[in-house]
Amino acid sequence: MKLENRPHALLLDAGFTLVFCSGQRIAAEAARAGVRADPGALEAAEPALRRELALYSWASTPAGGDGKSQTGGPAFFRRLLELAAATGSTRELDAAAAWIWEAHLRRNVWSRVGRGVDAALGRLRAAGIKLAVVSNSEGTVGAVLDEVGLGRHLETVVDSWLVGVAKPDPRIFEIALGRIGIPAVQALMVGDSPTADVAGARAAGVGAVLLDPLDVHPTSDVPRFSDIPALVDAILGVEAG
Repeated sequence: MKLENRPHALLLDAGFTLVFCSGQRIAAEAARAGVRADPGALEAAEPALRRELALYSWASTPAGGDGKSQTGGPAFFRRLLELAAATGSTRELDAAAAWIWEAHLRRNVWSRVGRGVDAALGRLRAAGIKLAVVSNSEGTVGAVLDEVGLGRHLETVVDSWLVGVAKPDPRIFEIALGRIGIPAVQALMVGDSPTADVAGARAAGVGAVLLDPLDVHPTSDVPRFSDIPALVDAILGVEAG
């Protein structure tokens, strides 16, 4: 599917869109908890885990969802360790997953930048398109985006933990639009979740596209792209309105 109009702004998901789990960082934390995990195997396990998570949204707010007091985070890392054939007993893997989650809350482990993402965001900015991140995260996504060099491209970062509302609630999109001064009809949401990103954006009057490199959402009625560079090629191939 192609884009009909060039947006004036993109609202971007973070995890599985701009940044991905760092095998090096996760393996280092697992080792501190007494579990051996290969960094390459951790990153290679990501597609299988993404297929399992495809029908779920990651809603993280202080009041509920998979936040700091919930079990979603440790469960995510526990499954990742299992898929990567990490060495350890069930009890050791459980403890390591909890340790990694706590480490993530201090220093975000989603620090592996997607292929071509940095250059692609630079192309969008050069074309005059405003960029904002809208993420269901745990209060540290802005810091990690700055750490990996992507923050310089962004007008703002809206982290669900910090604003107290999470996708697919339309209010989180409205917060981002208010910060960048762009009306909903001139923005486009980009993410990997039909529920959190597409349905949430639509509820706020924002169009959406899916990043679906694994083809797990073939029936989606919005344009799908393999990654951010492919999307940017499509956007910049449309004449500005």
